[in-house]
Amino acid sequence: MKHVIYLFALVATPLLACINRQPQTISEKELNEAEKLPLEDKSFTDFFDAFIWNEDFQKSRTIFPFKKDNKTIQMANDWNYLPFYTASNYIPILSSDTLDKDVNTSKIGLFLIDFKREIADKYNFEKIDRKWFLQSSESLSINKVLDFEFINVFTKFLADSTFQMNHIHFPLLATLVDYDNDDYPLITKTIPLEDWKYWRVSINQLMVLSNIDTKNKYRTIHFRGVENGIAVIYTFEKINESWKLIEFEDYSM
Repeated sequence: MKHVIYLFALVATPLLACINRQPQTISEKELNEAEKLPLEDKSFTDFFDAFIWNEDFQKSRTIFPFKKDNKTIQMANDWNYLPFYTASNYIPILSSDTLDKDVNTSKIGLFLIDFKREIADKYNFEKIDRKWFLQSSESLSINKVLDFEFINVFTKFLADSTFQMNHIHFPLLATLVDYDNDDYPLITKTIPLEDWKYWRVSINQLMVLSNIDTKNKYRTIHFRGVENGIAVIYTFEKINESWKLIEFEDYSM
């Protein structure tokens, strides 16, 4: 029933575009870097990890000419590396699937929300010959992002201690790593209302994957660390028309 939250969105692209707009040939160095990776992308997550960290691979997996809003980048040589969230300590992800499972579609739209600018950049990916490619990008207002109703509740949950307390289902189920044990086993416990301390987290960005089933009464935010071991999952359930935090899991190491 629970579904983990990632940050991506479905897009429709004519078949003709897939035929005529093939990836542009790039330098031998870039191709050699790309050849170090599998010939087939096992999952979108594996592909995206390489895409955001490897500049040469990113260029090799972008279709040119590339359209960004009203601007068109004609050649691979004119491409500027997109860092996405790599400069952050962590990124919260909203999605209907887990981070480990592939997305069963040939087209994915990924929203990267910038709360300071109140803008979302939407990146449209498509799968060609078993490999993922970035096809186009556009900017839009955050209130046009899929599942904005929950996103609005979630940002209030982080910013307002009273709102947060009123949107937690107590006793709250918690799964944690037992750091006092050398084997680091997982332990499960419940947290009563009187033991809860205001969970205040500042987020500048949120990644959203468009495979979200908005009719589902569960939402999961996955806080994914950037090379620092952070791995935390917060699960919400819609109870009596109100979103409540019902469980959190902390696997950080």
